[in-house]
Amino acid sequence: MRILYLDIDCLRPDHLGCYGYGRDTSPHIDRLAQDSLLLTNCHTSDAPCLPSRAALFSGRFGINNGVTCHDGPASQLRYAGAGHSHHPEGRMLMRVFQEEGWNTVSFSGFAQRHIAWWYVAGFTEHHGSKLAGGSEEAADVNALVRDWLRRNGREDEWFLHAHFWDVHTPYVPPREFIDAVADGPPPDFPDEETVRDDYETMYGSRTPRDWWGPRWESWNEKVPDQIASRRDLVGWYDALDGAVRYADQAVGRILETLQELGIAEETVVILSSDHGEAIGELGMYFEHGNASEGCTRVPMLVHWPGVTDGGRRCEGLAYQLDLCPTLTEMLELPTPARWDGVSFAPALRAEGWSGRDYLVCGCGIYSFQRAVRTRRWRMIRTIHSGIYPYEPLYLFDMQNDPHQTTNLAEEEPEAVARLDHLLSAWWHRHCTGSDASLDPFQLQMAAGHDPDLYCSLEAMLRRLQEMGRRGQYEDLRRRRLQTRPLPRPWGNVLL
Repeated sequence: MRILYLDIDCLRPDHLGCYGYGRDTSPHIDRLAQDSLLLTNCHTSDAPCLPSRAALFSGRFGINNGVTCHDGPASQLRYAGAGHSHHPEGRMLMRVFQEEGWNTVSFSGFAQRHIAWWYVAGFTEHHGSKLAGGSEEAADVNALVRDWLRRNGREDEWFLHAHFWDVHTPYVPPREFIDAVADGPPPDFPDEETVRDDYETMYGSRTPRDWWGPRWESWNEKVPDQIASRRDLVGWYDALDGAVRYADQAVGRILETLQELGIAEETVVILSSDHGEAIGELGMYFEHGNASEGCTRVPMLVHWPGVTDGGRRCEGLAYQLDLCPTLTEMLELPTPARWDGVSFAPALRAEGWSGRDYLVCGCGIYSFQRAVRTRRWRMIRTIHSGIYPYEPLYLFDMQNDPHQTTNLAEEEPEAVARLDHLLSAWWHRHCTGSDASLDPFQLQMAAGHDPDLYCSLEAMLRRLQEMGRRGQYEDLRRRRLQTRPLPRPWGNVLL
């Protein structure tokens, strides 16, 4: 057997045809889905990029592996091992394959982009140094991947990870891919009223009036710093969906290569992402900086020849890291006892699988939040609101309000109490007892690392002041000063 893992950065499942999208963004992925298992409620346990891949490749939640943020102490993996010894019950996913004789191969610049040198643990071949580390196009990745396949693909027992960045902002696919999707109807949400309301009431980087961020001022001159209307939003959707179509073409060409080599029927193909994007959820647009459904939900498509033929869908709640024990079970490989995943192999084999009762999902850039997701509800607790007017508590009815527009926390106290109990029990299960973990969010804040890595409090206050938005300036200042003194000199900003 062979395994191909296609990792498309920032891909929301609801922008794929096989997940119900109305635009023609994913013809190749949709064809693959016809003989695949689709998990429709799969979430990363920890967003965004660094925490998500730390969770997947370690098989452990961020609260246990130590990675919930992009900087500071909460960006450092608690590796299971020391010196020359790898903990046998806490091995990385790729180490399990490697120790069982598999050739493990990665085409990703992720380790360089996020200074995540642990990422290479277990990869027999790591081709990240041949890539730019986050700005490469799908065509550049594909040139390397397809060349490797033509030289090595007919060998047995390899696991190949191919990572595509094109669906990450700034969405700059070749123009023909934008044209290929622009005629289709864009999503109805956010509507004109929502965009305009967010424009007036929200603040913080990557909100409609402040998509701006000081680290991005020279990043891409074509990207506007405001989304002032539905017309602006549709232009963004065109670019995003064009990027999805471009990544889909790359997927199609790799699948064609498997067919050319005659190994398609002996290769498991998995397609997923590290996280999604908020597009209007909690007032954030085209960014992954809160614990909304848009940010944590990911596609999970598993094509297993002879097992998933004819295709099927599973509505059960699952973590992305549940893939780890699923693979070891299906391939009869050892499963490390310290992994947090639960196998969904029964869903692959059509034996019935109802999923988890609930999930706890976190986000560690722009804001620190954790969400509890059940089949009906999504409760979000804000640990640190960053430079946003986020409330301490949100409750959304996901069956009737999938875009999370109406906070029901005050109207549904019993639901809040139940979900709060689940969150508390989850935290105590991991952070108390003889094998207790230290919550990385608490370590991060104790070390003075606010979630302001990509846009500082100082810069946001200055922008609000210079634009004459006094009320929002005072609101942000109040929110931050009530928690701790400002940690640095603030120049000309009026405090």
